[in-house]
Formats: sequence, structure tokens, C-alpha cells
Amino acid sequence: MQILGNLLAPVRDKWGTCSGRWLHFTNVDGMTVDGFGVINGQGEDWWRNALLFEKCNGLKLSGLTHINGPGFHIHVVHSKKIIISNLTITAPEHSHNTHGIDITNSEEIIIHNSIIGTGDDCIAIKGGTKFLNISNIKCGPGHGISVGSLGGHGQEEYVSDIHVRHCSITGATGGVKIKTWAGGKGSVKRVTFKHITVQQTNYPVHINQHYYHSKEQRQALEVSDVTFSDIHGTSTTENSIVLDCANIGCKNIKLKRISITSMDPNKPASTICNNVQGLAKNISPLNSSCFQY
Repeated sequence: MQILGNLLAPVRDKWGTCSGRWLHFTNVDGMTVDGFGVINGQGEDWWRNALLFEKCNGLKLSGLTHINGPGFHIHVVHSKKIIISNLTITAPEHSHNTHGIDITNSEEIIIHNSIIGTGDDCIAIKGGTKFLNISNIKCGPGHGISVGSLGGHGQEEYVSDIHVRHCSITGATGGVKIKTWAGGKGSVKRVTFKHITVQQTNYPVHINQHYYHSKEQRQALEVSDVTFSDIHGTSTTENSIVLDCANIGCKNIKLKRISITSMDPNKPASTICNNVQGLAKNISPLNSSCFQY
């Protein structure tokens, strides 16, 4: 399918309450969607899914511009062997829940060479996702590149084998991060964030197992085998590196060659850790008592 012109979503008063999905493809294998057109979700009027691919194995999506999505701009669910490339995705910084790309219950996915600036996560990696490779993404504004959130309402969710490399994040409220709700079940493991540039970004490196300030509970997702490597740039506050793990702890967390400075001279950059087991090497700022070995 080639999109060569502008696709404009109907405004809300015409759309009524018929559906929360505007463009929805399901059970289509081996599909290619490309072109140089624009998908405009008319997001000021309603915030829902714009372009949904469900059970579409072998999908190739490239070349298009997605603007002002009514919620997630692109949502891939229950699909395998996906390649997403050379996209431009934009939405107002204040827009609600406008993820650039949301991946859920999918595997063997490549996302690369795209520009994403929205009001929420540039890329959100949700439960059931594994073997995902992300590279050469320019992110910002937005909330960064996120694993999660996971485990809301006590759900059991699993994410593994995620690799994010050679990306830049500018003017975002978050950098590279993992976020889970207290009380959830499941695991996040084998995740790598490498060769990342952050500029004017809050929480550049972040593990948050108390997402939305959820209170500590007996159970939590297990977060393990996570590497943050070769990350450089500036933070808008002192929240340079924050690893806030649940009572069960995060295990085998590795920080290597990280240098992040605060833009606020009154608030020097800091590293904060809670229940973290791992190691740190060539880190600035460094908290020598941060890790439990």
C-alpha cells in the first residue's frame, strides 16, 4: 500500500462514538506500507489510536510522515518480523498519550532511522515484546525511549532482549528508561541502551519501579541484566542517573562510560540508587555507595 497524499482524520463531531481506531489493519501478512504521504490524526479533537497493525507478520512500514496522532501514532500488536524505518512522527509537546511507536506482544522487530517528537514516549516497549532492535532515532520532545510501563493493576508482563543504540534525545522529560508499577509480576531482562546522546533532558538514565509514585508492595517485576553504556550529554535538573528499584531489587545492572552534567549550576548532577545490584565504571556523576555487589 502506497500513501502518496494527505490522509486527514475526521473531526470528532463527525466521527461520533463509532470506534477508537481510525486506520486498522489486522491479519495481513507480508504487507508493505510506504510512500511520501502524511497521516494526520487531527489529534486536537480526540486522543486514540491512529494507525494500528494487529497480527500483521512481515510488515514493512517506511517513508511516511505521521502528525498530530489521536493517541498512539503507530501501534503494533501480536506481530512478528517487523521493519519500521525512515518515518517522521510529530505531535504537540503537551498532547496526551501520543506515543510515537508503541510495540505490544510482538517480536523480531527493527526500528531505525526515524525522527520522533511527541507529547509522550517516542517509542514505548510494552508487555510481551522481545527481540527488538532500535537504532538511529532522533527523539524529542516527548518522554524518551521507554520499556513500559509494565505491571499496572498487578498484571504479569514480560519484556526481554531489547537493544537501543545510536540514538539522540533532545528536550525530553525522559531519556532511556524502564518503568514498572509496584505490585506487578513478571520480568524485564537483557536490555541494552548504548551510544546515546542526551541534551536538555530530565532523567536521562532511569529505572523507576515505583511508576506514578506507586507504593511499595511485596511483589514486583524482576529487572535484571540491564546495561547503560556510552551515554553523554546534559540534564535539565540534578536527576542525571536515577535507579529506583523495588524491594526485590534490580540485579546485574551495569553502567559504563556515562557522563551527564546538569544545566542548572545550583543543582549539580547526581546519581541516586535504591536496591540496585551491579557495577559502575567511568561514570560521572558517581555515587560510590550506589551499588550493592
